[in-house]
Amino acid sequence: MKSWLRLLITAVITGMISMHTSPAKAQCGLAPTSGTTTITAANTIVNSYYPGTSNPVSGTSSLVVGAINAAGNATPVAAGDLILIIQMQGADINSTNTNSYGDGVSSATASGYLSTNLYAGYYEYANVASVAGTTINLTYPLINNYYTRSFSAGNSIRSYQVIRVPRYYNLVINASSSITAAAWNGTSGGVIVVDATNLLTFTNSTSVITATGLGFRGGGGKQFGGATAGNTNGAGAITNTDYRWNSAVTTAANTVGGSKGEGIAGTPVYIPNTVASTTTTGTLEGYVDGCMGWGAPGNAGGGGTDGSPGANEYNPGGGGGANGGAGGKGGAGWEDGLNNPNTYPTGGYGGSAFSQYALSRLIMGGGGGAGTGNNSNASTEYFCSGASGGGIIIVRANAYSGAGQVIANGATATNITTGGQTDAAGGGGAGGTIILVTTTGSTGISNLTATATGGNGGDMTTHFSHGPGGGGGGGIIYTNGTLASSNVNGGTNGRTRTCCSAANPLTDTWGSSPGANGRLIVLSSAPVLLNGAGSPAACGTLPVTLTRFKGTLDNNQTALLNWLIGESINFRQFEVEMSLDGLNYSTTGIVSFIPNQSDYSFSQRLQTGILYYFRLRMTDQDGSFKYSNIVTLRAQELASESALQLMNNPVTNSSLLKIKAAFNQTAVLKIYDETGRLLHNKTIALKSGTQLVDVAETNGLIPGTYLLQMMLDKVPVSARLVKL
Repeated sequence: MKSWLRLLITAVITGMISMHTSPAKAQCGLAPTSGTTTITAANTIVNSYYPGTSNPVSGTSSLVVGAINAAGNATPVAAGDLILIIQMQGADINSTNTNSYGDGVSSATASGYLSTNLYAGYYEYANVASVAGTTINLTYPLINNYYTRSFSAGNSIRSYQVIRVPRYYNLVINASSSITAAAWNGTSGGVIVVDATNLLTFTNSTSVITATGLGFRGGGGKQFGGATAGNTNGAGAITNTDYRWNSAVTTAANTVGGSKGEGIAGTPVYIPNTVASTTTTGTLEGYVDGCMGWGAPGNAGGGGTDGSPGANEYNPGGGGGANGGAGGKGGAGWEDGLNNPNTYPTGGYGGSAFSQYALSRLIMGGGGGAGTGNNSNASTEYFCSGASGGGIIIVRANAYSGAGQVIANGATATNITTGGQTDAAGGGGAGGTIILVTTTGSTGISNLTATATGGNGGDMTTHFSHGPGGGGGGGIIYTNGTLASSNVNGGTNGRTRTCCSAANPLTDTWGSSPGANGRLIVLSSAPVLLNGAGSPAACGTLPVTLTRFKGTLDNNQTALLNWLIGESINFRQFEVEMSLDGLNYSTTGIVSFIPNQSDYSFSQRLQTGILYYFRLRMTDQDGSFKYSNIVTLRAQELASESALQLMNNPVTNSSLLKIKAAFNQTAVLKIYDETGRLLHNKTIALKSGTQLVDVAETNGLIPGTYLLQMMLDKVPVSARLVKL
């Protein structure tokens, strides 16, 4: 869409890093024009993290942040710095205690989120003009709205963070050295942003950028002896089919079940501490109507709903987290050795895949849900926990060198291996999100490996017919070149021992399922980081993609055009162009771009008996533009239209036309692609009457939709061809 405006970056980093730079003024603040920074140690954190506060809106030019995350880089944000602002959590769920839990749709999978108040994933780059205490003033106004909200009984969590992005000219990652992030702690962390103006060098395959297991956290495993008098699901006593209920932190008698994982819709009260191998108990429930049970909120895995609430003894597994792919279901509960996993099939559901994925909208991998435990203790309950998802990695350089690795895998859930702990395992974390791109061309991408796989569900090894964990869903990778290798596979589901001996093989899935594969998205060109609010700043999010353009007739007299965009950066307007011949177009209306709006429409009154062609001219702030595909509509079926018919449509090679001519004549058949570009002319000698004409020219067309047009009986006729 534009000439590439590069993000020129300086290195101002503390830690195990050597550097030298020579700064110069650029559109996005100070930028180095020379110098090399070298990463010389494993697990080097280059980004500084701040939790966002309040609710800054699009068009404003300042942010107020909380205290810097002590686990991140210690360099504070200063004037001239590049920052990334990203909405981490913000999704509503249907919290009813039914199979409509999550997305509000009654179905066999109680998981997901609602489309209303869905804010998670939006982000943008910005340049810092000045800093005054906890207030960061920006050079350009915000593109997006950002939200914070603490959990309350009727409101879900919303959170965003601000990340300082160091700017490099050349960046080298030595052998056995790596860049990583501070783990997500509920308010900040989990994201790596690296940008090199010139060259990013991976010394060899042990040079790594990794956010594995640094995303949304799993549900913490808990030892519970069963619900006591006064327990409630909000309407009555807890049952063995409930999708959610409050934890024992909110209702002391609710000592049963497994915790849901963490994701875009909330943070459960029970969180695993992966350093200490213990479960941390918070003070806030974290999910509306409760953080326990097999319903899966947003992209997080559900916890187990025990088949025996009064004893918590049947131990179903936790569901896997989600991102590009959905999480797998947790395994079933124990049923007294009857060898039937359908007796208590209430392992946690897997989280739902994030369907709003786009270059301009990124989320971390969802955490897995916890299995239930009644034979654990304070030192072993942790092993029932769900695993953390992968974080977000955004890497951008003019070119790459070396065969390095970029990894954002979901973590694998802990296996239950301790003798006597006959409890359920947790779900795997989902793969994270990776953007690995160049500013021009695609030099060096072919040497790199990128993986964002789902973590495996935990095995239950100490007994038979107890719930293993579901696999985490695969993540998402964006790149503008062909990688040496890539992997977005979902994680495998856990296993338990086959019935009916604890000495039997560890091969029984026992109702658990793997995570679904994620997405590898190869861009056609290097994406540009541009500001949608203030041209010509080289700050912003990553630019426009038209995901749908279609038309329908209303009352056989009005064209209703509708289009959907996945990214909408630096956009000015959409010009709706109309043609009567598919060749010559004129503007019939203009629809202005509205920040954060993805769905647009336009209506046009039509005359009867005429075939109309519509396309969009999508115009940027600097006047550059590109065209959409072509939509054809007609207010009524023309008699002459039936004179040209495709006998085989769609086609895989040549096509066969049925043509009815009123008299002997010579006609020229023209074939156009969706942009209106003429591909072929074919002269055809027609006789009066109906004839079949083979059009071999369609054999060489690539898959897509094409327009066939000719003058027949001195009247233009056309047909649409679909090539498979």
